[in-house]
Amino acid sequence: MNLENKKLMEKLVDMATSNGADSCDVIFNTGKSLSMSAQEGELDSYKVSGSKIAGIRVIKDSRVGISYTEAFDEEALADTAKKAIENSKFGEVNEYEKIEHFVEEDLVHKGDLEPIEDEVTPQDKIDLCLKLESEVRKKDERVKGVPYNGLSESSTEGHYLNSLGTFAYDYESYVSCYTSSLLKEGDKNSMFYYGTVDKHYKSLDWKKCVEQAYEHSRNWLDASALKTGKYDVIFSIDQFESLFGAFRGMFSGKRAQEKSNPMIEQFGKKIASDRLNVMDMPMYADSFFKSPFDSEGYVRTDLGLIENGVFKNMLHNSATSKFFKVENTFRAARGARGPLGVSGTTTVIKEGSDAAEIVTSGRYFEVCNMQGLHSGLNFMSGDFSFGASGYLVENGKRIQAVNGVTVAGNFYKMLNNINSLGNEILASSGRSFFAPLVRFEALTVAGN
Repeated sequence: MNLENKKLMEKLVDMATSNGADSCDVIFNTGKSLSMSAQEGELDSYKVSGSKIAGIRVIKDSRVGISYTEAFDEEALADTAKKAIENSKFGEVNEYEKIEHFVEEDLVHKGDLEPIEDEVTPQDKIDLCLKLESEVRKKDERVKGVPYNGLSESSTEGHYLNSLGTFAYDYESYVSCYTSSLLKEGDKNSMFYYGTVDKHYKSLDWKKCVEQAYEHSRNWLDASALKTGKYDVIFSIDQFESLFGAFRGMFSGKRAQEKSNPMIEQFGKKIASDRLNVMDMPMYADSFFKSPFDSEGYVRTDLGLIENGVFKNMLHNSATSKFFKVENTFRAARGARGPLGVSGTTTVIKEGSDAAEIVTSGRYFEVCNMQGLHSGLNFMSGDFSFGASGYLVENGKRIQAVNGVTVAGNFYKMLNNINSLGNEILASSGRSFFAPLVRFEALTVAGN
């Protein structure tokens, strides 16, 4: 932890309060990153970057003002504090948003103390990046390109300080890689992309990226559409994360306050199969990023969002919880440039009681890739429609590679139509979403 950063934050807080702010808090983020990619056996890009930004939120006369700076000399800090106070004059009176949390001891979380940049040499990193292209090309003469590939490393420091003296610090670092495989044969072509993350280079599973990218693109080269009809569907864990994430706003207390959350009227009611239990777990043991405290300096705890199918809790910060007259669930989120919002941490869907052979019995469509998800969904109604690739599966065995189909349904209704729930939890490739195999009943698949 760099004490100079904390001193800058203290100075910004002092400047704001001495200029008339009733209270204030500062978000201060720093980061550095390295990224590279390869094409035709040579490095195509190599970029090293760093960032440092501080954002202050002031409250004066029950109005909120925000300002930020990427310069940290005395004049820039003073100007930032004054701008935040000036901006507050144009805000509406907000009786719910206050800065009143005090913790005497500093909150410190260091996700990984080992510096990733010292693990391997620069040449080792370049060699690995080149492999992400060359190893895919070696797989098959039909591989005509590896259009997307890359290696990156990143470390970030997040700081929070308010005018009461509450201070929180979080450090995280990670490495990641990804690759793709574009196959062509005659007038047919197919492509798939896969990436992974880890804390250290030596445990980064780049070979899995190569295998997954090639395997699916090879299989889909000879894929065909399904006959139009109703199919049970199982999403791969990464695709399930994407679909679930697109509707995660249903848990947002901020969206509910803004009257843009269609599920607020269902709070406290049964909204899903009684098999379904969804948790938000900031310190889940297997998750990649831990998140012990929120952007107001509150310590986070596990939160049950759906319990036995009942909508039990929402993501609240101190302001939204006051608005709804409920307990704060400590899910405040704020970037240096933005207003106070809410955000979840690691999503964990609890395992069910069905063995894998039960979940995968009979015939179903396994969705391994989605196209156009966000353009084809309506958050308010829950309706979705997206292009999909995957496999027709019978009793756990893939019997047909599938592409050129459209999957449609309603997410909120789908939560009630769970055929079976696996008894083993799987992790997404980014290790931010955990769920068992979930088999959904009778989604519409449009093909031939």
